[in-house]
Amino acid sequence: MKALAIEEYGLDKVELREVDEPEARPGEVVVRLRAAALNHLDIWTASGELGIEHRFPHVLGADGAGEIEAVGSGAPRGLHPGEGVVIDPALSCGACEFCRAGEQSICTTFRMLGEHVSGTFAERVVVPASNVYPIPKHLSFAEAAALATTTVTAYRMLFTRGRMRPGESVLITGIGGGLAQSLFQLARPLASAVYVTSSSDEKLERARAQGADGAVNYRRDDVGVEVRRMTGKRGVDLVVDSAGGDALEPAMRALRKGGRIVVAGATAGGRGTIDVRRLFWNQLELIGSTMGSAADFSGMLRMAAGTGLRPAIDRTFPLADGPEALGYLAAGEQTGKVVLEIG
Repeated sequence: MKALAIEEYGLDKVELREVDEPEARPGEVVVRLRAAALNHLDIWTASGELGIEHRFPHVLGADGAGEIEAVGSGAPRGLHPGEGVVIDPALSCGACEFCRAGEQSICTTFRMLGEHVSGTFAERVVVPASNVYPIPKHLSFAEAAALATTTVTAYRMLFTRGRMRPGESVLITGIGGGLAQSLFQLARPLASAVYVTSSSDEKLERARAQGADGAVNYRRDDVGVEVRRMTGKRGVDLVVDSAGGDALEPAMRALRKGGRIVVAGATAGGRGTIDVRRLFWNQLELIGSTMGSAADFSGMLRMAAGTGLRPAIDRTFPLADGPEALGYLAAGEQTGKVVLEIG
């Protein structure tokens, strides 16, 4: 079958190749993929930045949607060939204390499709049967694929880890990327106000047009000062951030007393400096979050189905143009998800 894979590290080494067809073992299903969404994880994996030892050829891609093609023995009842499904890319052991408590995303052997094992940038992929879910009826394959990693991460950041309640105010950093767009779509219907940051005035204007209550260009203005100005010096209830690095301190200054900041990325750097006095004196909460549990994934799909949520897709490419798609994502000019259409 055809797949977008690497034989050695380097973004320029990603090529469309012929690889072996997957086969379903007990408890697994083969999914005939119709769409796969890109994440920055794919760029880091291809470049070798993650320090993971891969078996080549390694197929990239975490997110995918398609149709069940084959069902292995012992798979749960109700899975039938031809059924449209979206894939949860998180792989867990199911046996450790965290999995047994329903916290699969902190499994002691947590892995991801496309990162640790061959992924979804291919005509077919094999996954545990427990990792496929029916596609919400209003979504296309491309939209379903675009939901997986970013929207479940956003759901967990806001509702599980961030404990967001209706009527609270939220600051979303780095609007424009897929995760920030998912955060915006999930938060906007419930929040009293949503504020955003970006280094691009164009992206800030788009966010205002989509319903953002305020926007800050973090290269030009102090995020903490501007958010406090817009909130009458109060600050926001919740900050959701995927930048980390030097962006962390100004984001924390945008919080009200007793507020929470949830961090799920480090695109601005793996190390940041904060004023610990502000942390304890204002009784702030600094919370980490990664991906989502099985309950988060099913909750996210229920919310998408109930609200009619459609993930923002910036651009689609055919599978054969995958290297171009990765380069487009790496340039960082997109607003929303970049998706490969397959077959």
